Amino acid sequence: MLLEREKELAVLDEAMAHARSGTGALVLVEGGAGTGTTALLNQLADRATAAGDLVLRSTGTSGERAVSFGVLRHLVLPLVAGRDLPAAPPAAPPPVAAGPGPSGPGVESGAAVRADTLHWVHLLFAGLSAERTVVLTVDDLGWVDDASLEALAHLAARLDGLRLLLAVVRKDGPGARSPLVGEIAAAATHRVRARGLSRRATAELVARHFGPGCPDEFARTCHDVTGGRPKDLRTLCGRARLRRLGAPHWDTPRLRALGESLRRERLRSLLRREPVLDSFLKAVAVLPDHVGDDLVARLAGLSPVQCEQAREALAHAWPRSDDEGEAAHARAARAVVLQAMGDEESSRRHREASAVLDACGAGPEEVALPLLHVDRLDDLWEIHQLRAAAAAARRRGAPGAAVRYLSRALAEVSAAGHVRAELLYELGVTELDLGSPVAGRCFVQAARLMPRLRRRAEVVSSTPMDIVRSDPEVAALVRETAARFGTPRETDRQGGYLAMRLEARARYAGLEDPGLVASAARRLHELGARHHGASSAERELRTVLVFTAAMGGQTDHGTVAGTARQLLEEEPAHTALSGLVLELLPPVLSSADSPHLAASWLDAAHLHTAQEGNRAMLSRIEAMRSLTQAARGEAGLARECGGRALALGEGTPAGDRVHAAVPLGFVALELGDGELAGQLLDLAEPPTDLRLFTLHGALNGMLAEARGDLPVALAHYLDCGRVLERAGWVNPAFAHWQVRAALVQHRMGRSAQALAVARSHHERAVRWGAPTALSRALRLLGVVTDGAPGVALLRQAVDTVETQGSRLELAHALTELGRRLQRESVPEGDRILRRGRRMAAELLNAPAATGHGATTRPARALAAGLTPAETRVAERAARGLSNREIAMDLETSLRAVERHLTNSYRKFSIAGREQLAGAMGMDGTL
Repeated sequence: MLLEREKELAVLDEAMAHARSGTGALVLVEGGAGTGTTALLNQLADRATAAGDLVLRSTGTSGERAVSFGVLRHLVLPLVAGRDLPAAPPAAPPPVAAGPGPSGPGVESGAAVRADTLHWVHLLFAGLSAERTVVLTVDDLGWVDDASLEALAHLAARLDGLRLLLAVVRKDGPGARSPLVGEIAAAATHRVRARGLSRRATAELVARHFGPGCPDEFARTCHDVTGGRPKDLRTLCGRARLRRLGAPHWDTPRLRALGESLRRERLRSLLRREPVLDSFLKAVAVLPDHVGDDLVARLAGLSPVQCEQAREALAHAWPRSDDEGEAAHARAARAVVLQAMGDEESSRRHREASAVLDACGAGPEEVALPLLHVDRLDDLWEIHQLRAAAAAARRRGAPGAAVRYLSRALAEVSAAGHVRAELLYELGVTELDLGSPVAGRCFVQAARLMPRLRRRAEVVSSTPMDIVRSDPEVAALVRETAARFGTPRETDRQGGYLAMRLEARARYAGLEDPGLVASAARRLHELGARHHGASSAERELRTVLVFTAAMGGQTDHGTVAGTARQLLEEEPAHTALSGLVLELLPPVLSSADSPHLAASWLDAAHLHTAQEGNRAMLSRIEAMRSLTQAARGEAGLARECGGRALALGEGTPAGDRVHAAVPLGFVALELGDGELAGQLLDLAEPPTDLRLFTLHGALNGMLAEARGDLPVALAHYLDCGRVLERAGWVNPAFAHWQVRAALVQHRMGRSAQALAVARSHHERAVRWGAPTALSRALRLLGVVTDGAPGVALLRQAVDTVETQGSRLELAHALTELGRRLQRESVPEGDRILRRGRRMAAELLNAPAATGHGATTRPARALAAGLTPAETRVAERAARGLSNREIAMDLETSLRAVERHLTNSYRKFSIAGREQLAGAMGMDGTL
């Protein structure tokens, strides 16, 4: 019993009635594959047989399409064999009744013979229908040969007056577009279309196979994976029963998997029957997505018309499921085709696809994609295509794809040789784009395989500084290559360039090497004065050298600041995304009391990086801005920048957060900010990097000191000192451990030890010469020195930083001096202490200038780089106050006022006081 076919069967019954009445009828049964067209045709034949009609059936196959009159023979030969011919048969049986042979239509194809055959067929069935109703069924027209189609069309046009029913199936697909099929369909008197079953009918059919109690989900899954096509449903239910997927477990997931398997099996069967579709889909499977039909046709050896027919055949014979999109349907078909091909055929076809794409001018990645699926690479051309594809993938910002291409190429090349070396180098560069830790290993392997020393030097000298610093194996390779490369001749400009890059990396990797630290100042002197247009390699080397020389503290701060300023002037701000300048130069300028020289460069770098949207780099820039603000004594601004740096760093890789932690650690120590110190210590465990290790120790010491645990604090400080001393990092600007250790020892009553540490620190500060570091050293020495000598040292500390250096250090020096004078009952102690505390509060609590007579800092003063102290003096001078009046109002010295005005004139590029109001953007009458 057919489900949901009542209307269709009624049409078939009506057609039978018309045929029996002598008017003839032609029934056209249409539908997609598996929808039950054959079942309807069989039902018609069974009903006709039961009614005593003569039923002749023919079922076409793909192999018979080339046999002339093959389908017609199926209809006629049973009559001849059974001698069931009409009482008055046609006189001369044509070749169609004789079977294939030398005299058959396979050889004789003349028009006269064909016409006689068509006439004989008409007479034959006319005679038969005179005796009883004749039913002819043909399934389906798409498999019928042209000669039989012509005979059926001839008969269809002459049904009137015959008791003859011609029932044919026309499946959806390209076969339905044949002109003869169209002629037969146009003569149809009755039409029915077979469609998939509804969910209700599907559930009923499933219940017939599995019995009552079938869950709705199980039946719904059967419908989903088959689309309700009866043939597919019967096959699915039959195999599901064999696998015991029904009661009592009702295994729906396995049922769905079985349905997908049967669907793939149907496509494989279709490919075996349809050679054109097979060629088409194999070409589509090995070509990249979205290629044009012209390329598919060229690779498959088909015409555009055949490609279109194949595409239509796939859509009808292997339709999409209800929840499957077009792209998913195409991927599923491709997977089936690729599984059906053997490894050898798959490799051959993928290789052919790559060649066709290359010949048609496709892009490198399109050409290389098929090569990822071959079993082996046969020649260097294929290796070259994969390398070109990797370069193209990197250009479009897809390093992951580039790694795939290069890894595939590496799998085939020999273990030694320059080709493998170049591939490893390119893979290292690509892995670096991904931030992968294997990049360093790739560089090392590539360099060791390079047959020529110069090429090896080129590879090693291009290794990023981060890898050189973090990977000991890479650092060893850099030192080894630099030693072997040596010093090129003066005429060898390229060799000199490589030598400088190698030296820069070797020195950067050896920042903790006391020998390299001690030689940095001398090497910087050997390079001579800076000149405009120096190579990037020279700038890179000078950057490392100036940082190392600053850490060693053997050169005066003015020389170091001047070199750093020149380097910064020639370095575009956008190089902050990749260069050493951001990491090394702002700390150098901050330690040399020249943070304003880095401020504008950092602002430009921040603007560029914000446009790029790089949060990790923005965090690093904000951390450096915090460091420069702290060096100027602007504690409020420093804290704001530090908070932004930490917020931007959230969610970024740990390596990126480390870069921001270094300057922020110095800020926490400079400001004595316990909250910031705690946040930094929570980020990661103390690493092996010298700067981070010592900063973690110093921050832990500061927190222990705040808790009152002086022995633990002192132990942390001294540990930091031992590590830094061993590395040769003795610059007093970064020796917070020394200052804090001396103060803790003083509090613990170890006066002699505290005095020895303070004197050592002072000697180094004198050698360095920066006002802030020198003032801090004098203040420390004054604190641990009793009596009048201590007071004199504190006064000297105030004088040193009164006109230049950190305003916060001046506040600390004033506060210490005021306290000492108060203890010794000196009258001016109260005034000095008030001034120091007011200045400290102003700097610590608000980024904008506050206090007596102060206003918000003008935008022009900020743009020109004026410090808060310079801004306060310039504002009063612009209002017409004299230098003495300004000194009294701000409670500072006359010499400090003069110094601040001189700096303001220089920064505004003006001649004197009369131009100051205009430069500040202020009304001079106020």
